[in-house]
Amino acid sequence: MGVRARITQYYISGQPSPGLQKERMAFCIICTNVLIITPCHPFVCPVLSLRQVEWGGEGGSDMYPYVWLRDNCQCSTCYHPLAASRTTLIPHLDLLTYPHSIQVVDGGNGVEVKWNDGHESAYQASWLHNRAFNETRRKARELEVRLERKYWGSELQHDLPRASFPDLLSSEAAQLDWLRQLEVYGFVQINNVPTEVGQVRRLAEKIAFIRKTHYGEEFTVTTKPDPSNVAYSSGTLQLHTDLPYYEYMPGVQLIHCIVQYEGDGGESQICDAIHVARELQRQHPHLYRALTDTPVDWLDVGIDVGHEFRKMLRLPMICTDNSGEIVRINFSQPQRDSHFSVPVNDVALWYTAMLQYHRLLTHPRYCIQFKMAPGTILSLDNHRMVHGRSSYNSGQGNRHVEGCYMEWDEVRSHRRVLQRKLGSSQHSEI
Repeated sequence: MGVRARITQYYISGQPSPGLQKERMAFCIICTNVLIITPCHPFVCPVLSLRQVEWGGEGGSDMYPYVWLRDNCQCSTCYHPLAASRTTLIPHLDLLTYPHSIQVVDGGNGVEVKWNDGHESAYQASWLHNRAFNETRRKARELEVRLERKYWGSELQHDLPRASFPDLLSSEAAQLDWLRQLEVYGFVQINNVPTEVGQVRRLAEKIAFIRKTHYGEEFTVTTKPDPSNVAYSSGTLQLHTDLPYYEYMPGVQLIHCIVQYEGDGGESQICDAIHVARELQRQHPHLYRALTDTPVDWLDVGIDVGHEFRKMLRLPMICTDNSGEIVRINFSQPQRDSHFSVPVNDVALWYTAMLQYHRLLTHPRYCIQFKMAPGTILSLDNHRMVHGRSSYNSGQGNRHVEGCYMEWDEVRSHRRVLQRKLGSSQHSEI
């Protein structure tokens, strides 16, 4: 049943009033399945005047600022429903706006507000409830924006998140399950892939489109005599994130094993670098701060697919947002520049922190190791996972890997589209 609304008595400072006053007051909505609207105490500052909503069925109360309500009028003059876009002009927004009258309509399912400037707005009770400012509703919205991570260590090796390539090409439900696992765990192994080039493109274009870099759209990793990247050699490929010198570093990476080296060596390593960074913070807070606060110079120069490039960026190894949440890991020994633009007294502490972080990343408690089978794609969160490969003898066999990148903006967008289309909740267990 949807949330419904109806008007009852009006109260100002606890005293009954026969109707709405012209004063800039707030009003209260109490919900049990029925919405009851009652005026509440006004705020002293009219700019901060709110409409208070109490949801009796769920407990608690919510406050709706007048300016927000007016800004989000859903009428055809103020809102374009097909574009899902606000059409009002910012200079026309009045911080001192207030309601002149309120009318419940549509059998109690909606509320119409006539504002002091004569404009009329209509709000569905369910629409208001879904946009409440309380912590529960904000958390629900956040889980639609991005799913909550589940951190892991080497215990994941015994139960790797998996998907089937044929299913991903034919089933939207399988695609949704894969994208949710990828967002939550940062890593999904995809099996039953044809051992021929072009498969990463087939998969990427089912979801979004390929992110092109100076290595092209797809890139092929085989041993080359004069490699433009250390990945094109048979030596040890240390744990790393790809392309840390890009300000908009690709978010998702697909790595397809077409031919695997059959001798000793060539094993892949993967580690949840954000999980390990959180462990570093817990064990050595001062070292963690050194890696979040110290800018590092990242560099890649060379020629590939006929173009010369010189990529440069300065960012910490561990990037956090305003709330302290880790949003990106930059880790690549080959692409860390010899320029280090910090005060000389900060250098030793940073190296101490980096070495301790690397020791944790490579520890068997956190790092998993396995040899990719031909016909396997590794899908990785490139902002979170570090991956690497042990050395192998290139003179004793071939190894052929193809890869590409996608953007998290597009991947999350497709996940949300599928969730709404298939009626799947982001809260269901993975």
